[in-house]
Amino acid sequence: MRNLFVIWFMILTLNAMAQKTPFENSGKTETTTYSAAISYYENIAKTYSQAKLLTYGSTDFGKPLHLLVLSKDKNFDPVAIRKSNKRILLINNGIHPGEPEGIDASMMLVRDVLKADQLPQDVVICIIPVYNIDGSFNRTGTSRANQNGPVAYGFRGNSKNLDLNRDFIKTDSKNSAAFQLIFNTWQPEIFVDTHTSNGADYQYVMTLIPTQKDKLNTVLSGYLTKTLVPGLYNEMEKKGYPMIPYVNSFGEIPETGIAGFIESPRYSTGYTTLHNTIGFMPETHMLKSYDLRVDATYKLLQTYIDIVQRDAKIECLLC
Repeated sequence: MRNLFVIWFMILTLNAMAQKTPFENSGKTETTTYSAAISYYENIAKTYSQAKLLTYGSTDFGKPLHLLVLSKDKNFDPVAIRKSNKRILLINNGIHPGEPEGIDASMMLVRDVLKADQLPQDVVICIIPVYNIDGSFNRTGTSRANQNGPVAYGFRGNSKNLDLNRDFIKTDSKNSAAFQLIFNTWQPEIFVDTHTSNGADYQYVMTLIPTQKDKLNTVLSGYLTKTLVPGLYNEMEKKGYPMIPYVNSFGEIPETGIAGFIESPRYSTGYTTLHNTIGFMPETHMLKSYDLRVDATYKLLQTYIDIVQRDAKIECLLC
């Protein structure tokens, strides 16, 4: 009888561990490898009929780009989804694999939303698990020497040593061509590209770069500045992570002013804005502990889902 109890306990323990991500199992000090992330999502897609893992094109590393799609009504046809008047949210992770918070946060968020049966009714969620597959295999703990965790992480450049967040409009990489195939197939209303900062020190865990408003049509620009961005700031403050805008540069004294970031189409959000998609580049603070950075990213992605669902029927999102 005692042996049966031990076996039963071990099975429960293994099942519980299988539901956890490598980040959680490491005590929140390590980030997931590419292979573990894809295996995790394959199991998610096998377990939940509301999730589907797709592949598109190829990358410079020779592997296809994966896309996880979450759809409450199990509709995975992007044309039919748009005809059904649903919004599409696209989240891109690991464009710089040394900035992996979005990779780990997305894995936990997908699991939690599916387990709780809390997929939004009017929003289809699309997630690129790891965009720079190449760089994710080039793991060290020293290429971002001033960053406070994780223990090891991928390299900024891909296998051609290209910075993929400088390659969207020129498309020197196969990664970019595969991304454009995904983007133009799914045509999201909102795009989020997860990052980590590289420089200034400040007290905030999360900073935010929204699409430069003047690049959008006036209706979308008004929605961005008057509704969406204020909503993100308000909700994140309630969740314990007040945000500030990401500062691109500043002078020696405050009186000389600070400069915001205006993204050209070589950047992900600059490219997506060409298609009238509202883009965001959240940047966590590299000097904060990794567990806090992942938690802030988790809560921000959760906030995007909630707000897009809340505003899904607003006319401007149809523009």
